[in-house]
Amino acid sequence: MEQRWNYYQYRKLHQYPVYIRVSADEGNPKFLHLLGEMGFSLLTDGEVKKISLQKAHSRILTVQSAGPKVQMQISGSDLLDKYGMESLSYMNGLPVYTYRKVGLLAMPTSRNLWDLAVSSDITHTDQMIGLRVVLARFLASALADMGVLCYWGTVKDGAVIMMKQAQSFGESVLIDFERKTIFSQGGEMRIGNNLKVFRRDTEARTSSHISREELISYLSVSSCLLSFTGITPAMKRSIYSLSAGVMASYAVYEPIQSV
Repeated sequence: MEQRWNYYQYRKLHQYPVYIRVSADEGNPKFLHLLGEMGFSLLTDGEVKKISLQKAHSRILTVQSAGPKVQMQISGSDLLDKYGMESLSYMNGLPVYTYRKVGLLAMPTSRNLWDLAVSSDITHTDQMIGLRVVLARFLASALADMGVLCYWGTVKDGAVIMMKQAQSFGESVLIDFERKTIFSQGGEMRIGNNLKVFRRDTEARTSSHISREELISYLSVSSCLLSFTGITPAMKRSIYSLSAGVMASYAVYEPIQSV
């Protein structure tokens, strides 16, 4: 019997050539809900037929349950875990990203078709957070050559709040400076003349200004992109352009009051 697929496009209204396809029999409602939260929309059969692999930067990620051999790689051993939950390595000459107990993402950067093998026993909340992280890593990689920037954090009161991954619970913010648009779990926001960026990844007793040079350095090293070659030239251009017109500062640390 021929495999049937459902295709989801990232931010369909903006026509990003980035897609995820899952089996039409996929019945995990949490996973499908997560796709919607992260900006993926289900395509009709007619829209699927219009997908072109010839378009620059097209990426189609096939998501399937891991087979026994890959499942062993994903599960790993707690005793061998020296570098946290995530790792980036080469496998058969291809960059492979692994989030332990969640999934294995193959990212052949020169090809259109990528693969994500997901653990067959995702049940815990921390695994769903891990899956959100995996999809953010995928978006960061798939959109890197288009100059789209991706950081851990959220949008609040019209400002971008940047955090450490653990602080954000896997939530990410994507900034497309060329389109003057910011995407977050809450939707999208236009980049105006008074965009504010707050760093909440370090404790600060007072809200101090961040210089442009410091902001460029931070944006360059804090991206969600995991790559052996670092950020792309297009990302560098976006960072320089973004830093020229943004007001950046450290968010004030507010300790928990004892009762």
